[in-house]
Amino acid sequence: MKKNSLINLLPPKDQDDFYSKAHLVELNLSQVIGEAGTPSTEVYFPSNCFISVIQRIEGASSIEVGIIGREGLLGSEIALGVSTNSFGSLVQGPGNAWKIDAKDFISQIKKSLAFTDIINSYIAVRLSQLGLSIACEHFHEIGPRLAKWLLMSQDRAQSDSFFMTHEFISLMLGVRREGITGAAVDFRRRSLIDYHRGEMKILNRVALKAEACSCYQKNRKIYTSIFQ
Repeated sequence: MKKNSLINLLPPKDQDDFYSKAHLVELNLSQVIGEAGTPSTEVYFPSNCFISVIQRIEGASSIEVGIIGREGLLGSEIALGVSTNSFGSLVQGPGNAWKIDAKDFISQIKKSLAFTDIINSYIAVRLSQLGLSIACEHFHEIGPRLAKWLLMSQDRAQSDSFFMTHEFISLMLGVRREGITGAAVDFRRRSLIDYHRGEMKILNRVALKAEACSCYQKNRKIYTSIFQ
């Protein structure tokens, strides 16, 4: 059974209760999960897929403000009593996720202190990561941000290869496609990555980590400082 890291932290009985209410669903590449301002009726716990959390600004292109894989969940704001989506979300890496209705999600929180603690801790993680994401987009150059983003995507894909186009990356990073292409060509020339017809492959993770901005490690530390 494919599981989510947060659910794995629950006591066995609480895990059984969760899986009795949740359903394993398949999510497709570029599938829209939610739009900002629309009703939030479901919560997703990815197992082997990953989802981009995006912010749209009127008159400008969208930008990614977070990536959620098997380490997290989409829809945590429901635990705070928020009934509408705060951000847009779409599938960046296809695969499976555990989907649970909002009412069942709230029911699990009410009857399980362990579940409540995990959800609250994850909300704290996401708030810290969101602040870091804003600072990164403002202060760091395209190359280091691209390296960070590729590493974060690889972590969640759980594979050296995953589907990704320059157009999609430029949309997620909020920069022109030409800038992404220039940085990607440089990484490819130095054998850090390779790509062909949308398939991205990480060839040298160690070297790519050396190119990434400090936000990659800071993102990981934010998570591990709470979820040991």
